[in-house]
Amino acid sequence: MLLDSEAYHACIGYFADNLDLFEGVNGSEEGVLIADIVSDQIADMLLTFFQQQPQLEPAVRLTVMAEGDKLLEDIEQILGMFWNKSATPSQREFIEEYFLLLKNSLDSQVAEHA
Repeated sequence: MLLDSEAYHACIGYFADNLDLFEGVNGSEEGVLIADIVSDQIADMLLTFFQQQPQLEPAVRLTVMAEGDKLLEDIEQILGMFWNKSATPSQREFIEEYFLLLKNSLDSQVAEHA
């Protein structure tokens, strides 16, 4: 649903274009890991989406859940060696804003799959 859309590919491109936020910067030793922030954001995005879209068929819900797993893999691949590093405040802010963009993209796909 989302992962096959042009909007998703644009979002991934946007993320890749902003990798400079992660390069050469280290968060504190005891901060929250980027991997944990991304995982939490995916879970929050999906939970909110499902709460806002109760009319979706079970098959569509399962598709979206599977896409959440693939999304995690995609972002982990993009971030590579930064994945298990502590996030700086600016990295955390970027990730949170990024997931708002993804949520909007997912919402835009509902009409096509409802």
